[in-house]
Amino acid sequence: MYAELRSPNIHEPENIAAYNNTILNYRGTTPFLWAGGTGIMSESDFYPADRGNMEIISLDKVEELHHFLRNDRYAEFGAMVSINDIAQAGKLVLPRILLDTIDSTASRTVREKITIGGSLCTRSFKTSLSSTLMILDAAAEVRFLKKRMHSKWFQLSRIYDKNGKLEVPTGALLSKVRIAIQQYDYQYFRKAGSVMKDPQNACSLALVARFESASISYARIIFTLHDKGFCYSRDLDNLITSIHLPVGLSRYRQIEDYIIDYLHENFGQIGRLQEERVKGLFHDMMRDMNERALCWSGREGERMA
Repeated sequence: MYAELRSPNIHEPENIAAYNNTILNYRGTTPFLWAGGTGIMSESDFYPADRGNMEIISLDKVEELHHFLRNDRYAEFGAMVSINDIAQAGKLVLPRILLDTIDSTASRTVREKITIGGSLCTRSFKTSLSSTLMILDAAAEVRFLKKRMHSKWFQLSRIYDKNGKLEVPTGALLSKVRIAIQQYDYQYFRKAGSVMKDPQNACSLALVARFESASISYARIIFTLHDKGFCYSRDLDNLITSIHLPVGLSRYRQIEDYIIDYLHENFGQIGRLQEERVKGLFHDMMRDMNERALCWSGREGERMA
């Protein structure tokens, strides 16, 4: 039955230099980069496989990819640091929205295996962690091969296309992620549905904002349709930024219509349940912002009395 199956060739470099040599030696092939393995092993028919000469590069022994650095401005994590370790190391300094996103990802046991590099580079579905890091202006160091190995820092928004497809050279390695240490007046993250069990209907919303009195002076918002990609638009950011709280019904409808039109324009046909969940997430967020705005205005009145 398994006569035609082939075992993969496994490479285990112990440092970046050894990784570079492995890539150079196998120029022309497309190796699988094995981080925590949660994404690859969830793919159907990955192993046993009938693909001959499959090359897998395990990153577990690459010491540099396990490093963690923090200063007053940012935290920098190697690609092999688990998202659970990131939450533990940064729980006092990293933006709350990032910690909420990590906490919503799988179980604690699985989070100990999910690496930050692997979660950003999965191709089978889009993760909420990717979109949350995008609106936080996180950056990634990418190592890629031309005539020799190069490394360059990119904003995360530049390594994905407008629909969330990963756009890095074949065989590239995302080696580090840098996250700015800053806080916001308002941070919001919610998800609906199961990414693993029902990605066709799962979605999430993330937003960060700053306020000046009852007006939003800065906002970044992103929706993630886990089976399709990201809904992120500077025009949508501007629509949110320009509103005065509490938001009236007409302005709310205007923004909601823009979101749905944007989804259909970029992703084509969307399931009814997924579309309704997107509307529900946006509705819950705006209601939460309105309630907070009314609470703030009440406190302002108490101080003036």
